[in-house]
Amino acid sequence: MFLSLQTIWSERSRRIFRLSVTTTLLFSTVLPTLVGCRSQNSLRQTIGNDLSRVEPISRAVDEPQVEIMQAALSSAPITVRDRSRLEEIEYHDVTVSEILQIAMQNSEVLRDLGGVSLRNPDTIATRFNSGLRETDPRYSMEAALSAFDAQLAASAYFNNKDQTFNNPFFSGGTNTFRQDLNDYNVELSKRTVTGSRLALRGYSNYDTNNAPSNTFRSAWDSYVEGEIRQPLLQGGGMEFNRIAGPGATPGVYNGLLIARVNNDITQTDFEMSVRDYVSNVVNAYWDLYFAWRDLDARSHAMKRALEAWNQLKARADSDIENDARVALAREQYYRFKADVDDALTGRVVQGTQNRNGSTGGTPRGTSGVQVCERRLRLLIGMPINDDHMLRPKEDPTEAEVLFHWDSIMQEALVRRPELRRQQLNIQKRKMELLASKNFLNPRLDTVGRYRFRGFGDDLIRDEEHSSSIGNLTTGDLQEWYLGVEYTVPLGYRKGYLAVSNAEMMLARERVILREQEREVVHDLSNAIAEAARAYEACQTAMNRLEAANSVLMSYEAQEENDLDVDVDRLLDAQRRVVEAEIRYFQARSEYAVALKNVHLEKGSLMAYNDLHIFDGVAPVIRQEVTDTKAPEAAP
Repeated sequence: MFLSLQTIWSERSRRIFRLSVTTTLLFSTVLPTLVGCRSQNSLRQTIGNDLSRVEPISRAVDEPQVEIMQAALSSAPITVRDRSRLEEIEYHDVTVSEILQIAMQNSEVLRDLGGVSLRNPDTIATRFNSGLRETDPRYSMEAALSAFDAQLAASAYFNNKDQTFNNPFFSGGTNTFRQDLNDYNVELSKRTVTGSRLALRGYSNYDTNNAPSNTFRSAWDSYVEGEIRQPLLQGGGMEFNRIAGPGATPGVYNGLLIARVNNDITQTDFEMSVRDYVSNVVNAYWDLYFAWRDLDARSHAMKRALEAWNQLKARADSDIENDARVALAREQYYRFKADVDDALTGRVVQGTQNRNGSTGGTPRGTSGVQVCERRLRLLIGMPINDDHMLRPKEDPTEAEVLFHWDSIMQEALVRRPELRRQQLNIQKRKMELLASKNFLNPRLDTVGRYRFRGFGDDLIRDEEHSSSIGNLTTGDLQEWYLGVEYTVPLGYRKGYLAVSNAEMMLARERVILREQEREVVHDLSNAIAEAARAYEACQTAMNRLEAANSVLMSYEAQEENDLDVDVDRLLDAQRRVVEAEIRYFQARSEYAVALKNVHLEKGSLMAYNDLHIFDGVAPVIRQEVTDTKAPEAAP
């Protein structure tokens, strides 16, 4: 008796040893092959608890140190105290197209003014926006498609039972029941676009026990089955599954079509960010243009004041200090010198930028050459301070530009990315409304299953009737299963809420679109009126400058002919000239910004500057904006 128990225990030990070796080989060879080479490092770190990569990150969190980027390093700024550097500085003359080219080459980040990157860096648009949307594991198109990926599942369970029964009837004829039971399962399943779930399963059960009524001392029970589950009402159909995705719940839709619309919305947001960035760069360019012209005008005025002071000193009596005329000229010279210093270095005030009064920005005057130049360098990605200064060499146009109102209004309503984005939101809400109506149906699923069985005292053996797999291949043992499952929520409260919410969201998006179109027309009207005003201001400022120059030249001619001229009138004429010259160049820069704003409001700013986004194609919404055909643009 003892020998037989020892023999049984030895056989069981050998079987468990072989099983453990087989499992180890499975995890060491087969599993890395299934998960792929890319995941082997993750397996090593997960199973082996490798912390070599996370520990440096943890130390950096505990002792944070800022990584200093090379692009942030710069030379010291040039101030009014650095006279030698100011005299040796070189100038780099640039045009608008050259500035935009530099900006696009350095535009990994679509920079904004006002310190947004420091205050709220999460809102900054970068060149990674489209890639982030496409690789989002939750809401991207690939994430929506992954719901239809085939799934491979496998399991293995090993059980040992040793139990005493009071009645041998419940244990197969023995009071002490001992059993080794192993279950092996493999399943390959897939969702289809119609909502069906297809599955192919393989199952093997190994059972060895001491029940005296067993046919075999140990036996294998195996079967292979195919199953299909098809929703007929709720959750079924291509429309619902492409919009909401399989397994969706009311109000939560993340199907392929929704993901595609979200991707298009992200692309439109990126297009708007690029447009606003280009607008800010152009604004900074014309701010710098006016700053240089303002500096030139004040420098000329200072030289004239110095010449007038010297001439008056030469004509004055020996008691120069009490000569009021010389004192007035000296005061004017130092006034203009202070203005020159301010025009060169400037004060840090807000410049022209988007939405500081209008969509494309309203000119705010000058804040000094160096301040404007540093602002432009910040926007286009150049070093903040350098041994040369940027100087605009392109002048604003002086020609009057006329726009055909009906043509540009229709163009704005079609091309503005904000309206296209809202159109996409409307299409998205329409699809969500279609998907929500699916939840007003009861759940009715059909389930079908067909199975081939096999039984034997071994899993695989040459003898047909003693092998489980061999017995399965004969097809003698076949089973099938067919059924219907029906589930209905009494009252459909959640379904009706989903439909009502989707209808209200759609109505909201339509109302917002209507208001956006009215606002686009309003802003375009302001832009057209501003362009007309700026052009008239240019003409008026030019006539004023000519008149002021004529007065000053007349007084200077009298001075050259040694005629007595009232010094107050001469100095006042100098002031009038510099004010008129500054206003003239300010009006020209305002006209340039106004024309840029017209193109921005009608959605043609990028095309006007010959810039194109190649990261994606702007979505096309096949929906008419108006029933009438847009007239052709005026030549």
